[in-house]
Amino acid sequence: MASSSSNNGQRIVKSMQGISLIKVQGRTFRVATQSLDNNNRSVTKKTSSLETPLSSEINSDGEEKKVEGESTLYTEEFVTIHHPVHPKFRSLLLGKGGSTLKRLRIETGVRIDVTKGKDYALIKGPQDKLDNAKEAIDKIIQQAYDKARATHFLSLPVTTAYTTRKLEEFYQSILSSTFKCDGIDPSILVLPANIHITLGIFKLLHQTEIERAVKFLKEECPKIISEVMANQDRALSVHLRNLAIMQNKNPGQAHVLYIEPNEDNREDQPLKKLCHALIDKFVEAGLMTHVTLINTSHRSINSEDPNSKKRRPFDARPILKEYAHLDLGSVQIDKLHLMKMGRKGPGGTYVSEGCISI
Repeated sequence: MASSSSNNGQRIVKSMQGISLIKVQGRTFRVATQSLDNNNRSVTKKTSSLETPLSSEINSDGEEKKVEGESTLYTEEFVTIHHPVHPKFRSLLLGKGGSTLKRLRIETGVRIDVTKGKDYALIKGPQDKLDNAKEAIDKIIQQAYDKARATHFLSLPVTTAYTTRKLEEFYQSILSSTFKCDGIDPSILVLPANIHITLGIFKLLHQTEIERAVKFLKEECPKIISEVMANQDRALSVHLRNLAIMQNKNPGQAHVLYIEPNEDNREDQPLKKLCHALIDKFVEAGLMTHVTLINTSHRSINSEDPNSKKRRPFDARPILKEYAHLDLGSVQIDKLHLMKMGRKGPGGTYVSEGCISI
């Protein structure tokens, strides 16, 4: 018996001659010993072996669990890349029970791993198949990105002591018991400290995207502002007056009420030129210059009323009839901000990612 065990051991040793087992990121690779340099690092060859289970399960973290697999020998050169994937979309690449990830592996013919907490997908396979894998991943992410809500907006604050006082008087009037306006409540009114001119909105889903936007704001926007304002003999200012509703021809079913910024006696319209110049540099998108006063997306949700989660319009007709020519006065514009969506600052104010002076 001892002799038999000794012979088996000798056969195993002989079968492993010239082969070294190398562990990389928790996985075991069989590599020809002669392909290792003095520092025990793998030297890329055209023929390489990769130990991978044929049968596996993918858990909720995107990690594989072996079931009853065996090693497969690949006779192609393998390349590993880290392809950017926002953590927000990680679950979409996995799919239910890892179904999407399995499908991607089969369709692309490469190894794809999505690890919890990482902002990339690990793609491993022949060079000629990597581009198809990246395109397949990007297609899924782009579809999700298109459905994602905007995260930031470029704004010109227009708050002064005078506008704050006039706006508070206006709010008190339309909230009074004697003013009949269906759908109006305090939660949908924009705080006086938050009123601004919106230049454009953005989807900055990753911290690196936010940092690039802030860098552009601080390094490139001053040049644009200088070009537009080069021949102006006075500071940039607007007159806030006249109410209007947005994207709805029926004022009885309004969602957004805003006050228009007017450039009195300025035929060259520097504000409009500046807005277009800035937005053209930031994104390929349209522009509507407005100052929002009432927005139903801010409406408070009643946890006991399932219908309260739906965006409910308000009847703007009484407001437009009584206050169509509301005048908040002239405001000098001196700051440009990149703001976060949502009122998350102190007292319900917006949070600025960065700003520059005008």
